[in-house]
Amino acid sequence: MRCALTCLAVAVLLSGCGNDRTPPRDIGVIRAPGEFRAVRFSETSLRAPVSWLRSPGEGRRLVTFSAGQAQIAVWRYPRTEPLPETRDQLHATRKALIAQVQAHDPTFKLTSSRLIRRPALRAVELVGVGTTQGVQRSVRSLHGYGHKAEIVIDAFAPTQDFPRVDEQTFRRVLDSAKLTAARR
Repeated sequence: MRCALTCLAVAVLLSGCGNDRTPPRDIGVIRAPGEFRAVRFSETSLRAPVSWLRSPGEGRRLVTFSAGQAQIAVWRYPRTEPLPETRDQLHATRKALIAQVQAHDPTFKLTSSRLIRRPALRAVELVGVGTTQGVQRSVRSLHGYGHKAEIVIDAFAPTQDFPRVDEQTFRRVLDSAKLTAARR
């Protein structure tokens, strides 16, 4: 009898275990990236977070990586005009880019910018806060030039999450960006 009561008590306890609800995963959470992997396109390469969702591109967008409300999009825009190579040319391009971004998004506030001149990349990087689809976001945007094209890597996240995601992910991805050997 005692064994039967013990078995009954265990059965009652175990029967309640399946009724506990597991809370749904918060899809808005931007988790740390973990590992990075090399991703190559015909004219550029970068290291992308393995744990982020990869969505194929369409048209000028080559690919998008996302985690929660953070995204990294890689674009290719063909160019017929001479592309900037020297420091002075990149400086003039930076001024033009800032004006273009502010004309497109009057709410955009530039927080920093830099010129990048290394063997595998000539680029302008802009960092700021603007509005995308009615939502305020912080963005780090790299504009690389070569192969008769402008390769743009836009990395953005909600403003409150940006410092952490920028440190953990965006800077690492953008710093890894390279263009293949320039064709003249």
